[in-house]
Amino acid sequence: MKSWMLAAAMLTAAPAMAEDKADKMLDLSNPEVVAAAVRDAGYKAELKTNSKGEPYISSSTNGSDFTVEFYGCEGVKNCGSFQFYSWYKKDPFYTLELVNEWNAKKRFMKIAIDGDGDLAQYMDFTAVGQSSQKAFADMLDWYTVMDADLSKFLSEKRAAAAKPAS
Repeated sequence: MKSWMLAAAMLTAAPAMAEDKADKMLDLSNPEVVAAAVRDAGYKAELKTNSKGEPYISSSTNGSDFTVEFYGCEGVKNCGSFQFYSWYKKDPFYTLELVNEWNAKKRFMKIAIDGDGDLAQYMDFTAVGQSSQKAFADMLDWYTVMDADLSKFLSEKRAAAAKPAS
């Protein structure tokens, strides 16, 4: 009888433990905490530093790499904001018209053409205050959805650009 009660207690505790993890409050100004939150959301997350000694996280979604870049940091902590970022190698159909079409219809993820002609995509977030793991996972999920939407948008535009003019 005792083993049955123990099993019942464990089964009821499991959802509560998962819920507690989702409701855990995070200090998103700390790149180490953000890296752990990315992993807790089910993604890989390698915390690295760039050539200037600034922290960033390397990850991937939808088969493509992306980074989490940190801004306004004091050393490698206490960052004021972060950005989900990735880019596509230069392609002749990347034009200001393409960028404007995407940006006019999409509020959160924006795209731009950099000085090399590459297409950058980015979503910015504040790191001030705290966020729950659940809210952070939702941000990351939103980036994943928007990344897939952009990939579809670019595929359609690439196909249209490849068609001969009639």
